[in-house]
Amino acid sequence: MKVVQPIRDLDVLQKCYDIAREHDKHRKMGEVCWELILLIGFNTSLRVSDFRRFKVQDLRGKDYAQIQAKKTGKEARILINPQARREINRLLAGRKADEYIFQSRQKDSATHKYRPISRQRCYQIINHIAREAGVEERIGCHTLRKTFGYHYYKMTGDVVSLQRILCHSYQRETLVYIGVIQENIDESLMKLNMLTGKRARA
Repeated sequence: MKVVQPIRDLDVLQKCYDIAREHDKHRKMGEVCWELILLIGFNTSLRVSDFRRFKVQDLRGKDYAQIQAKKTGKEARILINPQARREINRLLAGRKADEYIFQSRQKDSATHKYRPISRQRCYQIINHIAREAGVEERIGCHTLRKTFGYHYYKMTGDVVSLQRILCHSYQRETLVYIGVIQENIDESLMKLNMLTGKRARA
């Protein structure tokens, strides 16, 4: 089974944002904001299945993203960095406090209120953006969370804190999850050139 990968290249990451923003320039009233998906996914470490359930009042003007994780049942409380917070507030300005930030056009049959978009729809958006940006590796909803983890680790080197943020039981689990162990293996294999019968020139 192929494993979903993070987006490692910062230039590609920027291209993803550019593609999302270009889409949003032309989106119609009520359509999902692609940039907002990337901002929350890349900056909070939350799963798509969790943050798609946010309402405007849960994020606008807030310093923290806080939700009960659907998978684990645990309370997740993540500080939103100031730059991401400003952009999130900008994108949520003028919207109703009680509406889902990623609202679908379908209504709940019981409440007659609009539902949040599905995880599958989030995947379609994320996959489209990544392919347009030239990403060839396997992409999935966890790509956003893994991208957060990968760059957090690369910037801080702090696997202990990252393990706690991602709610993992072991440090090795965290390093495997964000693709660092495989990356290290790949880098070491690239240096293994003595088995071809030809030695690299000094």
